[in-house]
Amino acid sequence: MPTGRDYYQPALPTLLFSTHPQPAAAMVAGTKRLEYRRRFYQGAFQAFVYVTGRAGGVGLYVQCAPAVVASPIVLGQLGAVLQNDDPQAVRAYLGTHAKGLGIPITGVAVLTPISLVQLRVAFNNFVAPRSYVFLDRPARQAQREFFLDQPCQPLRRDEQLLAQIQTQLKK
Repeated sequence: MPTGRDYYQPALPTLLFSTHPQPAAAMVAGTKRLEYRRRFYQGAFQAFVYVTGRAGGVGLYVQCAPAVVASPIVLGQLGAVLQNDDPQAVRAYLGTHAKGLGIPITGVAVLTPISLVQLRVAFNNFVAPRSYVFLDRPARQAQREFFLDQPCQPLRRDEQLLAQIQTQLKK
């Protein structure tokens, strides 16, 4: 079985971010291709995903292309085409912000879930992030190495996503 290390790209920053169970499940299913955020890291990155809730824990590794920075209207239209989102729901989520981020999820691998309890036993400095943290920083590098060594399913790549985004943005 592969591990996160098999897909790790040392030139990219490694983040840990949180999301709710429903979007995480959609990432796994391949139906969530854009992650909307009001504020977030805008460059390409790889990340481990902490899924919130009672059964919370780290259960995904994702690769993401640079964010599409655009108005809520444009992001809503893009999401409607790429993942059948309700454009009004996207605009409502982004609120009154002039610009939001649509982060293209170009790869997803499912890890054997690591619970919050397990993470706190292994790392006394583990905190589920409210937004995101960089695992490349010295205080978090041990967590990055731990996550990279976890078994995971093969990485599912979304080879057409970036071309589809470019096509939609030209319209």
